[in-house]
Amino acid sequence: MVSLNKIFYGLFVLMLIVGVYTYQLMWFKSSDELITLLLALLCMIDILGNHNHQRYKGLFFVVGVMLFYVLYSLVFVHYNTAKAIMYDFFIQLKPFIAFYVAYSMGVRFDASQKRFLKRLSIVLSVIMFVIIAAGFGEVAFFHVAYFGIISTILFLIYYYCTCQNQTRKDRIIMLLMLAVGLFSTRAKFYGFFVVAIYILFMYKPGILSRVKLKQWLMMVVVFCAVLYVAWGKINYYFISSGFFSGAEDMDDSFARAVLYVRSPQVFIDHPFLGSGLASYATFSSGIVSYSQLYKEYGIDEVWGLLEDDCPFVSDTYFPELVQFGLVGIILFFYFWIWVYRKIKPSVIDSYAISLYKGGILIVLFLAIESIAGSVFLQGSGIVAMILLGFIVRDISVIKERHALAEKQAKTERQIEV
Repeated sequence: MVSLNKIFYGLFVLMLIVGVYTYQLMWFKSSDELITLLLALLCMIDILGNHNHQRYKGLFFVVGVMLFYVLYSLVFVHYNTAKAIMYDFFIQLKPFIAFYVAYSMGVRFDASQKRFLKRLSIVLSVIMFVIIAAGFGEVAFFHVAYFGIISTILFLIYYYCTCQNQTRKDRIIMLLMLAVGLFSTRAKFYGFFVVAIYILFMYKPGILSRVKLKQWLMMVVVFCAVLYVAWGKINYYFISSGFFSGAEDMDDSFARAVLYVRSPQVFIDHPFLGSGLASYATFSSGIVSYSQLYKEYGIDEVWGLLEDDCPFVSDTYFPELVQFGLVGIILFFYFWIWVYRKIKPSVIDSYAISLYKGGILIVLFLAIESIAGSVFLQGSGIVAMILLGFIVRDISVIKERHALAEKQAKTERQIEV
């Protein structure tokens, strides 16, 4: 049997270092794509060498759906080149490859590997704090937004590595690590920070079924705090931009907001299967080759979305779902419903509850970042999806053990009778 644990672990650490932490300093900007390809290769080795193809049904389904959209984009809609469509095909697959490798392959971080990752996360967090405090944050990490993203990834890694025996000291360390991201001055990070504090120190599964007035008030306070710190972005993307008002004349600086404003129109015109790959709000639709859809909807003259000069074309994630239409959107949200059902603990187990809270934090991080960023498709998203795959698998194992124990106990009772 081919052992893949050490190879996978090495790729995970490599993704953290070159695909997330030092990504902006690297001259090679496709490190996350290359490492994801290597993860896909590990899948093939596992399937061919260990005959574990049954485990990868979910990944096969996702790849099949994406291949269908490649054919649809090439034959039935003609908004971009074959090169851009194939590039977008792989970019859209990256997070799902990462998730299913972690979920299906059965690789595990052992105790020594987790200890190393904990220490590495702390060291990288301290180094980032020193760099930011010295005034070189944007030199090392390109943009203040990455302070929050990187801090969150380090926080999530430390969280996963301490799930089984998490102490109050661990939670304080994680909070300090996450606090480095406050230097980002991004509303979306502030919102996640508030939610993370609540989940770390106050939230318990099932709390809504037995809440008291004091707990309801606490949740209202948390919600208001998140709304307050995120109001700038909510106003920017959905109110001032004209999303709700229907305004047609918008400032040129509202490039990302324009993608939100025009997405309902794209959806209405391509309701069932969408506008196709590399057509809207993706890196491939602007940087690889310019989508003709932008000219069709009159947004090719908006600053940030200009042909040959479109730095903000992929600075948001949710609008690009119109590429897949109603069918793709339903499948996308079905995946997340499936994930939630998998991570929701059905047994009284402190480890499962800790894993569940970690899964919720990852999903919230990806959801919040996807409002005004494309982290889901970047190295940070790959690391987060690997951790989520681990969490889904670990909770499934715990549920199976409890089910087996209950079955054995029931059999023993029957024998006694």
